Amino acid sequence: MKEFFSNVPAIPYEGEDSKNPFAFKFYDPERIVFGKKMKEHLPFSMAWWHTLGAAGTDMFGRDTADKSFGAAKGTMEHAKTRVDAGFELMQKLGIRYFCFHDVDLAPEAEDIKETNRALTRSATIFWRRWRERTPDAFGGRRTCFPIPGI
Repeated sequence: MKEFFSNVPAIPYEGEDSKNPFAFKFYDPERIVFGKKMKEHLPFSMAWWHTLGAAGTDMFGRDTADKSFGAAKGTMEHAKTRVDAGFELMQKLGIRYFCFHDVDLAPEAEDIKETNRALTRSATIFWRRWRERTPDAFGGRRTCFPIPGI
């Protein structure tokens, strides 16, 4: 599997005196606080689109970040590379939770049937990578603000 963030190591806890810009100074995921590990009190989460899709468009200009990950945007190949890039980043940052919209995982097609087929293909890849990279990951789904009738 291609590495997308080769210049970013897994981020360790090194303490407040660390000079390493890629280290946690105060967040120690294994430290016990009030009977639970810090990572249980303060679990990190990643919003899929904001992290891997939004290109940082300046309201007076163009995109400021290239999030193609080496693939043409709007293609299934791009969807696949974002999955690999996303889980790599989550692993390096110690992130176990995430949220996404359906079209974050697959490109919209000409019609709903093709869009749904693309989503099914992409979701299969997504869940496979999720289990490979985070075998102990949370497997639940939450609807925080249910809308009556939907």
